[in-house]
Parts: sequence; C-alpha cells; structure tokens
Amino acid sequence: MRKKLLTALLVWVGLALPAVCSGQANCLARFVMEKDTYLLGEPVFCDFVLQNTGTQTIQFSYRFPTRVLNRDLAQEPRFLTTDEAGNPLADPAPRPCGGAKGSVVYGYATLAPGQTHTERWLLNEWARFVHPGRTRVRAERRLPVVVLDPVTNKPSALPAAYPMALNELWFTVHPATEEQLHAAFRPYLDALDSKVASDLPEALLVVTTLPQPFFLAKLQAMATAPAREARWDRKQILEGLARLGTPPAWDTILKIAQGTAVVASGAPAAAGQEDLLLRAYALALLGEKRDKAVLPALLGMVEGVELRGDVLQTLGFFDDPRGSQVLFEKLRAPKAFDRVNAILGLRNRESKDVVPALLAMLNDPAAQVRQVAHFALQSLTGKRFALSARASLEESARVAARWRSWWREKGASFVPVSQPPCRDW
Repeated sequence: MRKKLLTALLVWVGLALPAVCSGQANCLARFVMEKDTYLLGEPVFCDFVLQNTGTQTIQFSYRFPTRVLNRDLAQEPRFLTTDEAGNPLADPAPRPCGGAKGSVVYGYATLAPGQTHTERWLLNEWARFVHPGRTRVRAERRLPVVVLDPVTNKPSALPAAYPMALNELWFTVHPATEEQLHAAFRPYLDALDSKVASDLPEALLVVTTLPQPFFLAKLQAMATAPAREARWDRKQILEGLARLGTPPAWDTILKIAQGTAVVASGAPAAAGQEDLLLRAYALALLGEKRDKAVLPALLGMVEGVELRGDVLQTLGFFDDPRGSQVLFEKLRAPKAFDRVNAILGLRNRESKDVVPALLAMLNDPAAQVRQVAHFALQSLTGKRFALSARASLEESARVAARWRSWWREKGASFVPVSQPPCRDW
C-alpha cells in the first residue's frame, strides 16, 4: 500500500509541476492551455514553454509546430484528450496517410539565459471537439537540449539534458453561435491576406484544419491561385476543402482534378508541372472520398493524355463495375504505362476478385509490368516471395509459379485486409 501511495504521489507531482533540466543545462519545460474556456468549433491551442533558467546558452531542435505522419519521432509531443468521464476523443487522423513514415527537417532554436521559447500546438489536429463540456489533456514531450560553448559558440556533441514536460490540463468547451465563430476566426482569415510571412503558416493550419462554411470562397480562391502567385501550399488548401466536405467544396476539388477550374486571374488552369501535381493530388482526395457521383467525370478523363495513370489508379478505390471494367481492359493495353497503372488501380480495390488477373500479369513481356504485378500481390495479400529488381523472364516465371501454387492452396479461404480510412473526410 505504501508503495502504491508513493507511486501515485510521484505521478501527481509529474503531472502538476514543470520538468526541470538536469546536468550542465538548467531549464523548465511545461505545457499550458492558453485559455480555460473555448467555443465549440474554434481553434484550441496548447503551448509548450521552455525557459532557460541557467547561466549557459542552450540550443534544441525546432520546426513549425504541426502534427507529422511519423508519430514515433522522439521530439514530438503526445496529446491524450478525453472527456470528463475519461472517454478518449476521436482522432482526426488515426493512422498516417500515404507513403512511408518519414523524418522531419528541424532547425535549431537558441535560448540565452533567462529567455523563454513558446510553441503553439493546435490540439484540433489530435482530437475532435464535437460536444460542449469539460475536457482533459495529458500532454507529454521529451526534448534533448545541448549547450553552446561560450568561446567557440559550438553546440556540445551530446545533449546536456532531456527535459520532460508532463502535464495534465483541463478546459471547458461552450456552445457557439455563428457570429461568435466569425469573430473567433477573423484574425486567421485576415492573416491570409497579410503580407507578413510569419503570420501565414499558423493561419493556414487553422483554416485548413477547422474549415467553416463561411471560408468556402476564400479556400476556393486560394486553391485555384496561379502556382507562381500562391504563397501557400495549394495541396494543403485542397485538404481544407475536403475537410469542409460540402458539395461545393468537393465540386471545386473535382474541377481542379479535371483541369477545368478557373484560376484567380480568370484564365483556364495552366498545364504546368506544378498544376499537374495539384490535379493529381485532387484525384487522390477524390479516391479517398469514394463518392461514386464523380465516377462519370473520372471515366471521361481515362483516355486523356494528362494524368491518365493517376485516373486509372483512382478508379480502383470506387469498387464499381464501371471503373473495374476499364481497369481490366487496360491490362491488355499496348502501352506498359497503362498496364502498370491498371494493376495499381486493381490493387486499390482490395478485393480477392482481382488476384487471378494480377497473377496473369506476372507473365507480361515488360519487366516493369511484372514487377508491379508482383508488388501489387504482396500489398494485397501480405505474402512475400523474393524477386530481384532486375528479374529475368526465367526468374519471373519461377516466382509466378510460386504465386500460383500459393493461390491454389490459399485462394479459397483468402480474405484481403481492408485498410481503415486515414483521413477525417
């Protein structure tokens, strides 16, 4: 009993007090809420505060405070948000979207003795606040700190301390009127028009993470801005439109994908490389949404020169006979490019019905097609057979035989694992 009481006391102290740097550096690290009360729908910020209380200058890694795909990075904060009853709030991004986990490019922040560094972390990236009431946040972060040599101004080779911030924070969410939300978001909308570069990143983060219906015209104009004039990542604006989720927002995304959107200058969208990348991203978002209402428009893009491969891959997400027919037909296309993208589209269906067709493509005359069919089967089934990067026809045939043997044995009982959605739309 005494041991349990001591453990509980230590946990309480850790949650209640800021962490203190040890070793050669002296500093305080803690999380604090900016306010005690918030309106339902407005941005909820939690500040990470690091104060240099020692006599030496310290340095630590820093980047713009936004959630990243790789949640295993040591320097990243972790937020566990629950309601008053202890029930976890829904995570807007339960798993990373797209691609492998990557690293984050950090810069370095320097603090002289007595200085304080503050980062504003938008909790709405970690939790959906959809109901009024009391909310609890368990905020945690461990940040390596180095000291600067007073003579050479060079950082120490190894961290001098690992301050750990661990805080339990409470705030209350109240219902809001539309007028109140207009007022709450006005500073961020004004910042989008400001010429001050430092105001832009946080404003973009807020308006694309928490888009409101009255943002629509602003987001549409920003998404269709000419690439040479945009001061923002237009893909981030597309994400904001998708998160808004209204029919006009998705219609804008579709028009951008088709290349029929009118840019802010009043001219048709250009076909430059940056514009093609934006259109490809719009297709990817439409694939994630899987709204079959857009299929006729996508099918009309199949024979186009631009983005044909992206369209074929997107069709697979809809699991619709119209799209599947096109993909199976493209497996016999004369160009290897079309066959590759048809394979990738069929893989996106996440259905065992496509496996026989993918097995047949293991004997395609083009090495690239054979490789992609092999990787598509691995992705779909979770089964692994070794195939070298420059496999000959003979090696490909041997691996294809192994795949067919596996299919004869396991095909009847095989059930593909469908990936859960990774976005909040």
